[in-house]
Amino acid sequence: MTTPAGAPGYREISPSEAQWAEIPRRLPRPVAHRISWLLALLTAAGIFLGFRHWADLEGDAWAGGYRLLDVLGLASIGLMVFFSLGGWYLHRFNMGLSPLLLGLAATAHTLDSSPEAPFWWAGTLLAGFWLLVDFLFLLRQTLQVRSLARSLPPGSELIPERSSRTKLLLGTVAEGLWALGAGLLAAGLWWWTLQIFSEEQGRTAIELEQASESDLWAAPALLAAALSVVLLLRVALRCCARRLVGRYAWHLPFGAGPVELSWLDGERAGGQINTARDTTEYRCICVAELVQMFPEDEQDIRSSSEVSASNHCPIHGIDAINLLEPRDFASLAGSLWLWDELSPLPHVDSASSGSPLLIGYCGGAFPGYPGTSSTTGTVEILDDAESAVEVGRNEEEGTPHPASAPSVGVVDKINLRPFGINGHAVRFQHARAWFVPET
Repeated sequence: MTTPAGAPGYREISPSEAQWAEIPRRLPRPVAHRISWLLALLTAAGIFLGFRHWADLEGDAWAGGYRLLDVLGLASIGLMVFFSLGGWYLHRFNMGLSPLLLGLAATAHTLDSSPEAPFWWAGTLLAGFWLLVDFLFLLRQTLQVRSLARSLPPGSELIPERSSRTKLLLGTVAEGLWALGAGLLAAGLWWWTLQIFSEEQGRTAIELEQASESDLWAAPALLAAALSVVLLLRVALRCCARRLVGRYAWHLPFGAGPVELSWLDGERAGGQINTARDTTEYRCICVAELVQMFPEDEQDIRSSSEVSASNHCPIHGIDAINLLEPRDFASLAGSLWLWDELSPLPHVDSASSGSPLLIGYCGGAFPGYPGTSSTTGTVEILDDAESAVEVGRNEEEGTPHPASAPSVGVVDKINLRPFGINGHAVRFQHARAWFVPET
């Protein structure tokens, strides 16, 4: 891949585990959005019950001639019914949709001089206040991220590959394109609504048999318009956060933090050897043993970049691990074959070339993309990687908790802290070593 001359780069920074964990977290997104939905549901249900609207179901849908205000009123009520019933499943957008849809209903009822209007406005203010509280938490988090990024010693500048630049750009404008699409859809639906309304205007509910068609089209038009506004606001927040924080490539510790690190753990598992690097020693029997056990898979085994290490290999086996001197063991701590497949893995030299990165992280407004750096000073987003996932307050990360080391068969323990690794290794008679991080 090529890198264009003059392409803006991302400055490398490496927060410690404590610094990464201290970044404030927002409420878990599903919880925050569903609280907003619940405010809308309680408002709609309270008005329905308080004004005994079940008794109005047999009456006229509107009084007098059909007006555009009646279209808006009926459409807003239909939208609130839909949102109350289905908003639980739309939690990604509820924080913005809830005050907007409540505000539409409040405006329509105010213009119609309805006694319900103050109650719709009360719901709108509550949902708007919850949105403001969430925004203030996001602002606090973003400012903390900016402060941390500027306080860390800057490393070298990494230039994104062309494909990664494209993905980072799309990560910013994708929701803008969705917002444009929703806006165009809303415009088209409104045009069609007005065409139908022109034939229904001025007619009574009895003449239209208690059912107009224009309000049925106005409801999705209003929803599309509201969704367009929500998406535009999210794009604006993302752009502001990226400008406020700056361009950084974060070398992350493996401890808990505000972003789920599942893509890092998923690529690293103990008990593996690199067939190109670790099998150059002629005494290594790892590949040969696998081929002997699974002759039908010989071609796949020999073409694999990583295979399971043999427990009996004179180079990568359990006895070979237990014979290593502590300093030699520590120097090999980054080798996967030292560790049991269920063991946590040590965090060795987080700023080394080729190590995983989080590119462009700016807080919850833009969680960034996972990537890798190279020795040539470039950075590339991992294949098929989606945007990183934000971890909320008191929310466990999506990765499973590591298993515990065996309690029997211990050979010795090696303190790795003198070698710059925060933890110790436990070696066993009949198993590969386990890494125990310091807590």
